[in-house]
Amino acid sequence: MVEPCHVLETSITLMVCSFLDSYSLSSAEVAGLDRCCIAACWTALRSTAEKRLAGKPLWSPQSQIALPTNSKEALRELMLRLRKLGYVPQLWAARIRKLSDTEMKISPRPPRPGSIIRMDPRGGMADHRGFDGRQEHRLEPPSLATVPLAVGTPCGEPMSVGVLLTSQRLSHVGESCLLGIEHVSTDGESTPVYFSPVSGRVFVRLSGVFVRLSGDPEGLVAQPMPPLVTSSAEGAYVQGVEAFALVGASGGISFGRRRVPGDDIEWSGQIPSEFLSSVSAKFFASVTFQIEKLAAPARVCVT
Repeated sequence: MVEPCHVLETSITLMVCSFLDSYSLSSAEVAGLDRCCIAACWTALRSTAEKRLAGKPLWSPQSQIALPTNSKEALRELMLRLRKLGYVPQLWAARIRKLSDTEMKISPRPPRPGSIIRMDPRGGMADHRGFDGRQEHRLEPPSLATVPLAVGTPCGEPMSVGVLLTSQRLSHVGESCLLGIEHVSTDGESTPVYFSPVSGRVFVRLSGVFVRLSGDPEGLVAQPMPPLVTSSAEGAYVQGVEAFALVGASGGISFGRRRVPGDDIEWSGQIPSEFLSSVSAKFFASVTFQIEKLAAPARVCVT
């Protein structure tokens, strides 16, 4: 026969644990609270995560690996899917190599005569071109190599993403690594918005409609934050920066950054959804690389 006091304790434990997030629930589990209550809470958290993920758009829909039967392990896999990087072509491995589901390493390549990438003086991003000015067809990665996160968010739902960029000399990384938000309209047209945590600049690549309206064939640029490092000597002491991208429920996009460890977060203003071409359908976070601008190896990790 179950003692009344045990029933009461179990009921109170379940009530308290039902308010805990995964980190706090893990602590409660380690502390030795009622195992049945802990298991029920892991199952509830798994169910919530499954419902949350079910409504998210996928960058490249494909069959997912079956979830573990253990609710705690299944929750870990579901949370990882929200941070998981999309497909990285094997041909990029010499310059952009996927180390895990959430981390990549980038390596510089020697400059080649007659082929450079530059930021257009008006703020747009120029394509990689050869001696004769025509677009050069070459092996990957291209001048702008984008790796999207596998899971996005539909219009009307907020989204946040963070990445940690580390290098022995961030001044040698410059604008080679950009945190981006891919704005996809209802007609399938994509308008990328990029943020360089090192230079503090934000770039918008305009869609075909915006190009016709504005006459700008490349894009727009803004400087919402000062450069992270102003000299190579200063860059030697700053070896890491966290970058953040936020999409509000209204579709507005903003960016933030902070030096690691523990500096204050700087925030940009918000780019309103009305600025981003036609009606929004969904948003994807991405990490975009300009390898020609990279002068030192670096690592990028989705946090």
